[in-house]
Amino acid sequence: MAAKKTAAAAPKKAASTKKAAATTGKEKSLSELVSALAERTGLTKAKAKEVLDAHADLLTEELKTSGSVQLAGIGKLKMGERAERQGRNPSTGEAITIKAAKTVKFSGGKKFKDSFQ
Repeated sequence: MAAKKTAAAAPKKAASTKKAAATTGKEKSLSELVSALAERTGLTKAKAKEVLDAHADLLTEELKTSGSVQLAGIGKLKMGERAERQGRNPSTGEAITIKAAKTVKFSGGKKFKDSFQ
């Protein structure tokens, strides 16, 4: 009897998990983002993907050349640098040197931040 309940419950759990993932603010995949953009703009999915790719390329180029990008109504992306530092390997406890790295920092604009309150 117990085996039947487990087997019957499994498909329901999978369906409810899928539904929950769509509504819990889970990170969208590229294809989901492309579909949403295509739906909102009336573009085809191929065109929407082309627009997203071009936008990403433009942001990357601008960050490399000027060091920052202002996204109107959203915020600002800035290049940052993280200095070399000492750390520890969590599995062995051994001291290691973590290399210096370039990073991208995001600072949300007022309108963007206020939309979450």
